[in-house]
Amino acid sequence: MGSRHWNDDSLKDATIWSDEHFKEVEAQDIEKETNLAIKPLEDLGVLVLFSVFEAAVRDHLEGIIRPMTGGLGHPILEHAAEKVLEGIRQGSFANQVLAPLQDQGRITPQLSDKVKQVRDYRNWVAHGKREPRDPSVINLNAKEAFERLTEFLETLSIAVEAERKELEANEQERPTD
Repeated sequence: MGSRHWNDDSLKDATIWSDEHFKEVEAQDIEKETNLAIKPLEDLGVLVLFSVFEAAVRDHLEGIIRPMTGGLGHPILEHAAEKVLEGIRQGSFANQVLAPLQDQGRITPQLSDKVKQVRDYRNWVAHGKREPRDPSVINLNAKEAFERLTEFLETLSIAVEAERKELEANEQERPTD
């Protein structure tokens, strides 16, 4: 609104201009305040995206591995299998999920790093954006996080087509700058 419509001459007779407060507002003020309001929403988007992503990956992997663990025939093997499943469900995402997939060549080190960067940013946001921030925590917006996480999901054939179509529809509806 600030960059496109605020100074539009065709709106000079609009009733909004009868309010003295609006006469003092400049286009750049609207843009600045809008950007300040959007940033926390972007951070919340990254937080929610990663949380849903992490749960989907853990559920997917557990669904693959659990059938393999039944009837191993020995208590030690069954105990070890349960520990593996527990690591997938509750353990460090980087150590229990990303590292083994990378070690097996299922994902590249670069893709693992991209996912870790989203996780690190999510953790920084979730824990109150404490400063000083570790230099490894890079700024990401929700779209960048979505693209990185989608790449990972597609690599493991976990991607949900309905989510992709919804994102594409939203991007088509959004005006371009």
